[in-house]
Amino acid sequence: MNREEIKQFQQEILKWYKQHQRDLPWRKDRDPYNILISEVMLQQTQVGRVIPKYKEWLQAFPSLATLAKASTHNVLRHWSGLGYNRRALYLQKFAQTIMQKFDGNIPQDEKELRKLPGIGEYTARALLCFAFDRQVTVVDTNIRKVVAVKFFAGKLPSEKKIQSVAQQLLPKGKAYEWNQALMDYSSAMLKEHKIPLAKQSTFKDSDRFFRGLTVRVLLEHTSLTFQKLLLLICQTKKIDASRYEKILLQMEKDGLIIQKGTKVMLPVG
Repeated sequence: MNREEIKQFQQEILKWYKQHQRDLPWRKDRDPYNILISEVMLQQTQVGRVIPKYKEWLQAFPSLATLAKASTHNVLRHWSGLGYNRRALYLQKFAQTIMQKFDGNIPQDEKELRKLPGIGEYTARALLCFAFDRQVTVVDTNIRKVVAVKFFAGKLPSEKKIQSVAQQLLPKGKAYEWNQALMDYSSAMLKEHKIPLAKQSTFKDSDRFFRGLTVRVLLEHTSLTFQKLLLLICQTKKIDASRYEKILLQMEKDGLIIQKGTKVMLPVG
């Protein structure tokens, strides 16, 4: 790409964004905690489902301090419905680490951020850009799609090439606006374009389905025997007992449940 092509593309996207940007609650401030919650919730979850849960979450846990001190049961209760419940546990561990080791202040260094619970490259860079106004690229699925469609004829290049193109496209001093613009543009304008991005496996009858269902059932009970829990689960969707035992074992390893004798319950700490 030459400079003129880059400049033209930047102008096209920013002009479109000025007219069509989405009114999203996490764009109304630069509070790093709020940005973190939105970014983690948006991982593999549609915007329409996230908005009400985001508002509910901030009412229940308005700060890192309140999240760090909350019971795990309460954290899972307010996360229920978003799926991938481990994300909620990582958020709480993140909050506890920040309160204990960083005096409540989220680091502004990418390497430091990526050492924290649940924080990968994307989330670290999203925090730096959207909360701290750092001039960095933030490459998510939407931005990958823009790069593939606009510069590689709809074919998905290597991650290295995507990062390289994204970096070249970044307008000087406009990282916040630019990254948001590309996300909105992809979501609104490139729906019909099919590119070979990795797709989530079928949710129905998956382990993830039963993990989420288990959390929802246990939120309604103090504790249940395995047999009673299995019976309640099977009222929604049938599952073989041996398979369900394996799911519960993995959930226990992930810290989502506790098994004591014949009893199954959510963490209470």
